[in-house]
Amino acid sequence: MKTTSGVVVLIAAACAQFAASAAEATTPKAGEAPPPLGLESILQAPSGPLPSWEALRGKVVVLEFWATWCGPCIAAIPHLNELADKFKDQPVQFIAITDEAEKVVTPFLRKKPLHAWIGLDTDKSMFKDYGVTGIPHTVVVDQKGIIAAITYPTSLTEEHLKDLLAGKRIALVEHATESRPQVPANSKPEPEALFQVIIRPSAGGPMSSSSSRGRLNINGSSLLNALSTCYGINSTRIVTNSALPEGWFDFIIRTRETDNEKIKTWLRQAVESTFGVNAWHETRQMDAFVMKAGQPNEHLAPTVSTGGSSMSSGGGSLNCVNVSISSLAWSLEEILHKPVIDETRLTNHYDFQLLWNEKKTGETEPDELIKALHGQLGLELAPATRPVDLLVINLTNREPSQSEDR
Repeated sequence: MKTTSGVVVLIAAACAQFAASAAEATTPKAGEAPPPLGLESILQAPSGPLPSWEALRGKVVVLEFWATWCGPCIAAIPHLNELADKFKDQPVQFIAITDEAEKVVTPFLRKKPLHAWIGLDTDKSMFKDYGVTGIPHTVVVDQKGIIAAITYPTSLTEEHLKDLLAGKRIALVEHATESRPQVPANSKPEPEALFQVIIRPSAGGPMSSSSSRGRLNINGSSLLNALSTCYGINSTRIVTNSALPEGWFDFIIRTRETDNEKIKTWLRQAVESTFGVNAWHETRQMDAFVMKAGQPNEHLAPTVSTGGSSMSSGGGSLNCVNVSISSLAWSLEEILHKPVIDETRLTNHYDFQLLWNEKKTGETEPDELIKALHGQLGLELAPATRPVDLLVINLTNREPSQSEDR
């Protein structure tokens, strides 16, 4: 089957335009003076007036926009704390800015300390002035009070801060967040469709996905990964009767529906219609891995997140915030390319980091992962035979059209 080259747009209802309530703020850029520090209050800072750029002149300042419900923000805290500790006796100041109330932030900090001043921007004025539409979002200001970089927190290194202290420019790509996990920061709403489903060819690149109220974006995805998302089953459990169309696609849903499962239903119907997919579930007895709870240790800690979650992997590591054990099993399936059955009976959500040795080729030996799970998280993983739910995909001969409206 050939890869579709056209743009397939399915629209099930008329589009409506909503007027914006305020003019869009100009987003500051590297090389410019930063907007004022319009904080309502600040925690973990010396007593006295609220900080200003005039008072901070002569220091390198790292502004970190974050929230207690933001999984990627929480995942970045250890990295920022490490930097803050290394530069605690030098003219470097970290200010973590949230639009949440003190009564929300204070209990979080008791469980997950942040080695920075905590700025409270409850009227969201700084989020607006700094053009923050997704978090985490990092703005670095040099000793002369000029923006040196706008980037992602884990992209900022010790070497970058040393260069700034030495009066050098730093090579950090502005807004270097395209392939990094972010969550919407509740920016000013833009005019939107009442209902829209878009499937279009993509330029490829790192796959990314995001979801928020009434929205689902999957960019740079193969059809296999899209099927995995819309049917809610790991790609290792998908069986096809022929090769899937090659190439990369963007899948976009816009709706006033707030139920994520219903949004995925719309995506599933669009994928079925566009690519000629028929699918059904079958249970087959097959080789798998079974995960059981041995003696979970302190590294498998209950989450500190107040809502959001984050999971990232690569290079022999899996970093998780507010993640269930069933989600861990899903990730292990993708790494091991074999079904992983969760028999732990653990129902909480956890924050943890899992590290193991990878081959130079990037492949993982099952024994290495088994050893890491046991030693670091107290979980047991063993080969077994189990009935496994599979999704069988039958592709018709129908080719996606250049454009299709519904």
